[in-house]
Amino acid sequence: MYTQHHTTQGPFAKHDHCGSFEKGSFGRKFKEHFMGNNHPLKEIFDRKINSYKPVNITENEDNFTVQLYAAGLQKNLFKVAVKDQILTLSYTDTAENTDAKLIYQEFYPESFERRFQLTDKVFDDQVSALYENGVLTVVLPKNPEKNKPEHQVDIN
Repeated sequence: MYTQHHTTQGPFAKHDHCGSFEKGSFGRKFKEHFMGNNHPLKEIFDRKINSYKPVNITENEDNFTVQLYAAGLQKNLFKVAVKDQILTLSYTDTAENTDAKLIYQEFYPESFERRFQLTDKVFDDQVSALYENGVLTVVLPKNPEKNKPEHQVDIN
């Protein structure tokens, strides 16, 4: 059923499931306390969300590719390493202090690390990386000796 709480505003659909809850004094105070900018856990939650960098992993005939989304970061602060068949993608933030007064912050460029267990199907000494347009791309060449196609066995 279509109600006034499910209307469209501009290019985004508005889904106000709280209805008049937000309009009352209690609802407004509840929202300000638990979802407002001054809540002590908001900064911790926002930092945790921003420190997790999502990845896509793809495979083609010659290699595996790991793409880590990390927009707005400095290329020279990334580190890509392989040790004991573990691929480590890390970023160390230098936290530059400026004299500018921060009014509102949603972006926290802080340090992070992601690790991926590799197998002998990868030449771990031939890994290459590129950071371009906010995406760190790591190419892991396949070891053809370990990536043989499936062999069909005839059943008699």
